[in-house]
Amino acid sequence: MRGISKITSYLLSAVFLLVVASEKSWGQVTDDVLKEAKTLAKLEDDYFKKRLNNDLKGTYQYQHPVYKEKISLEEFLYFEGRLISEYREGGQAHISGGMLPPMDYIKKNPSKRDALGFPRPSRYKWFVNPFITVKSYSLERISISEDGKYAMTEIMLEGTERLNPVLVRGNISFDMNRPHIDYWEKVDGKWVITVLVDNSSISGSRKTLYFIPNNNDAWQKMEYVQIDSASLLAEPDPERHALNGKN
Repeated sequence: MRGISKITSYLLSAVFLLVVASEKSWGQVTDDVLKEAKTLAKLEDDYFKKRLNNDLKGTYQYQHPVYKEKISLEEFLYFEGRLISEYREGGQAHISGGMLPPMDYIKKNPSKRDALGFPRPSRYKWFVNPFITVKSYSLERISISEDGKYAMTEIMLEGTERLNPVLVRGNISFDMNRPHIDYWEKVDGKWVITVLVDNSSISGSRKTLYFIPNNNDAWQKMEYVQIDSASLLAEPDPERHALNGKN
């Protein structure tokens, strides 16, 4: 009996040590994840403000280095931040129904012009629809891949949407709330934008418009640690704040 009691005691002690070790390990991971999430929240806030303030040069600096190898700052400014990396190839060789200007023209005419041909300030183009105005955002969730290389910041864009006055013959506006996801990749220790998704499709489906260095399939297969916005202000709590799961 004493032998059995000793064995039982050893087993219980071993289980206890495993649980403690597991909790400690998970707690350390959670600390790291929360720290990384807070970093991403600050980056997202700065990235949003640069877009909101039409700081296209600052917005360009957040883009993936391979994207910047394909798209120059002049092109990014000319098309007001809405430009895929292969925009001159195939069916993308037309934008808004017109032929694409050559690079020489873009470099000589960096400023946009209004309908009358006068120069106008450049504006970051959130949507194709010009009657949508973004004013603020709220952070919904941050998801970080288990390897720490990829992340998604899910935000809710808030603003106003106006019906085309030519069609409705009046000034009809209403509040706008649209979900948006910014995709990030860590390159040489720095978080950069790697995928931008357009949620403005009439059919409701998402259409990927921008550079994807790892193909979109990879985003669907990775495991993520998901952290809600309230958790960023709290102390690490692995059972409540971090949820393991696929995207």
